[in-house]
Amino acid sequence: MMIFIIIVALLGCIGYCVYKLDLYKAYNNYHVKEIDKLEADLDAEHKLNEDTLKKLNTIAYTNPITKLGNIDYFMEEAGKLFEEDPAGDYSLVCFNIQNIGKINQLFGPTEGDNVVLYAARSLRKIGQRERHLFAQIYSNLFGMIMKGKSEEYILNQIAELTGLLQDYSENFQVLSSFGIFHITNTRQPIMEMVNACMLAQKFIKDPEECNYMFYSEELESNFKQNMQMSHEMEEAMEQHKFLMYLQPMVDLKTFRIVSAEALVRWDYPGKGILSPYAFIPLFESTNLVQKLDYYMWEECLKTIRRWIDNKIIPTPIAMNISPIHFQNTKFIDYLDELCGHYLIDKNLLILELPERGISNGGAQIKEIISTLKEHGYILCIDNFGSMNSPLNLLRDYPIDRIKIDRSFLNQNSDSEEGMSILRYLIAMAKEVGLTVITEGVETLEQTNLLSEIGSDIAQGYFFSKPVDLREFDELNHSMVQRVYQSDEYYPTFEDLEKDLDLISFMLGQS
Repeated sequence: MMIFIIIVALLGCIGYCVYKLDLYKAYNNYHVKEIDKLEADLDAEHKLNEDTLKKLNTIAYTNPITKLGNIDYFMEEAGKLFEEDPAGDYSLVCFNIQNIGKINQLFGPTEGDNVVLYAARSLRKIGQRERHLFAQIYSNLFGMIMKGKSEEYILNQIAELTGLLQDYSENFQVLSSFGIFHITNTRQPIMEMVNACMLAQKFIKDPEECNYMFYSEELESNFKQNMQMSHEMEEAMEQHKFLMYLQPMVDLKTFRIVSAEALVRWDYPGKGILSPYAFIPLFESTNLVQKLDYYMWEECLKTIRRWIDNKIIPTPIAMNISPIHFQNTKFIDYLDELCGHYLIDKNLLILELPERGISNGGAQIKEIISTLKEHGYILCIDNFGSMNSPLNLLRDYPIDRIKIDRSFLNQNSDSEEGMSILRYLIAMAKEVGLTVITEGVETLEQTNLLSEIGSDIAQGYFFSKPVDLREFDELNHSMVQRVYQSDEYYPTFEDLEKDLDLISFMLGQS
């Protein structure tokens, strides 16, 4: 009996143990499933975080429109590249679309965005093929780092990229400018290298002729000097260090001064009187030329007012209008205010409009020139003949005069073919009622030649260099016609008509 009880107890223990074991297994399976579920959830969350991180990195390091790497990407990848081979031979090339502002203005911002997108695709095409590091640094500035490449190779890459950009459209030209910086110190901050490329770009004069420039210490020195001049400009205006010089314009029939062009000089401390060639290009590149124009226009009107107040017959003054003013009509209001303030008749002002600023102009420029004409100003196209196709300007704009560029005169006055072109140009201008002025006249032979073929007015060193106001007043009162009288007399149709009238009168009296 005792044994039976013991056996039953043992069986009970065993059953209980089996029950507990099953219960433990079930509990353990439950937790295993929970753990598996948690692990699966963690894996899913980790993958989600990785995807999110990848998307965030894409957003942080990629331009959303062009899908090129941005400045942060460029700096990080360049750092890795330099770290792998700090002694490597690297070159940084940066470029932008130089006329993107004009494209936006003429064809709309959407077209401008398309041009930038096309530039990004062109860069990707070359960069991926050549295994360069490339990126879109800013909206209109792209960069590319080349390793171990010769100058010839770099220029070939620039030429290829330039060609791709020029193929964008048949309706307009896409102009690009490239700055090149040879990296000698890989520890130098990337942005300093980029700034060096951008500085080199600033010294590109004509991107259609040559659209690249290598950075050099000389450029850096010139840039610092230019910056100093820019900072000194405001103070120079306040102290009237910008001087107005006048160069006479002489009537080729009477050989008297009939007008004068206002030209600027800078009385620069320690350097004397600076020619405009020393600072005008700088001011044009930084838009400071707008302030200088305003200053010079007022100096012109002050001079005319002084002549009138001193009972001196005023000489009409030709004032230069820089191309930057053609962006809006603000300058016309300023001119009107000056004329009203100084009580100057607009017939005493000749506005010289540069051919380069209007030769490819659109409706806006034509409207501005029409407005100037409506306001009563005498309009003259300056540097006429310096561009490729100036003839349409005679038809499209309400102008009064043209001033033939000195280069056009020099190129065409030494050959029969050139003389035919010059004679035809003057005859065509006269046919539509324009006054013809020729600048750059330096010899008596040129003077006689221009008088013979019909030029009305001449300007140049043969008559006078640009002079200050005191010397101009003295020159204006001298008998210049005795000094510069032509050695031959060329009768005009007006002279012939007068002679016929006189003969008819005498016959009638007899």
